[in-house]
Amino acid sequence: MAKIKNIVISGWYGHGNIGDEAILQALIEIFEKKYPGCTITALSFSPEYTKKTQNINAVKQFPIGKKKWLHSVLTFDIVRTLIAIYKCDLFVMGGGGFLSDWQPYVPHGWLKQMKIAKYFGKKTWLYRIGAGPFLTDVGKKTTKFYIDNFVDMVSVRDKESYRQLVENVGVEKRVEIEIDPVANMSVDGYIDRRSKQDSKYICLIYTEYFKNKYFKNDKMKKWDHLFRAFCAQIEAVIDKGLIPKLLFFQKDIEESLAKKFVEVFNEQIIVLFPRDYKEAFSMMSESKGVISFRLHGNIMAYAIKRPFLPIIYHHKTAGFLELIDFRNNEYLLEVGDGENWKDVVIDSSEWKSKTEIFLESIK
Repeated sequence: MAKIKNIVISGWYGHGNIGDEAILQALIEIFEKKYPGCTITALSFSPEYTKKTQNINAVKQFPIGKKKWLHSVLTFDIVRTLIAIYKCDLFVMGGGGFLSDWQPYVPHGWLKQMKIAKYFGKKTWLYRIGAGPFLTDVGKKTTKFYIDNFVDMVSVRDKESYRQLVENVGVEKRVEIEIDPVANMSVDGYIDRRSKQDSKYICLIYTEYFKNKYFKNDKMKKWDHLFRAFCAQIEAVIDKGLIPKLLFFQKDIEESLAKKFVEVFNEQIIVLFPRDYKEAFSMMSESKGVISFRLHGNIMAYAIKRPFLPIIYHHKTAGFLELIDFRNNEYLLEVGDGENWKDVVIDSSEWKSKTEIFLESIK
């Protein structure tokens, strides 16, 4: 068997999203351990950012849209990307929950990279990804075609993703289940492992949901309910004499949300925008506990061994909790869109009371 020396990792990297960049770093650790001395190149939407943050090679991710394709050709970015794939021994599409047909072009847009890599005769892995939901026949057929014909190894990060690929899509390749790579990444270099029982900080990680162009206008009312529920949690933290520390994982799209929280709570809260996953781990480790709407807020809390209150909005969060045998259901919270997770009534008083139970449990 040929030795693996050069690896290309493709994913949703380079946008400055803390969760995605943590995934990439976790994958780098896995492959450097598995293949000592290997060279890793990432396909990134911002190669310079990735080079600086991860200290690896990076080239442009495949463009999305006709204008970006034209720009990629004119700047020779696509040539550099194809050369990186041509020179690699293993092409990996790793981590993240991008494989779904909630936007019809997504399965083809991502999985065509596997076809290109296989055209060059490379080993291809679809590695520890999230998959689903698949809602269209076109999405299912496209996903099945590419995986069955151009992917050598498939692993997913939760049981529902397995069910989506095997039962819903009908993928014939063997599919393994392995936990999200961030859950077991090396974090000692970023955090203080000492007990934080005396800490006055509670870390809260929120993002907008329902309030975007992919949902219909009637979802805006539900976003208002969700925002009030978030505020109820913050009130519970303050009422306990603790300090809410709000971390936002992507400043360019969450700054307006942060300002909205500041308008409500003024100096009662601390708002932070970590520059990268290292700083996010450090900020979280200074807290007594973590409350997170984001999947990777929960996974990162688990990695640094901080108590956390997870809010389930998608099967990927439920899948992670299942794999770690999370049993603290007395303060578990759920909210969904009816497709990715069950649609439930958002009751601010319930969110506040369950947050109080969580805070009491880590007192």
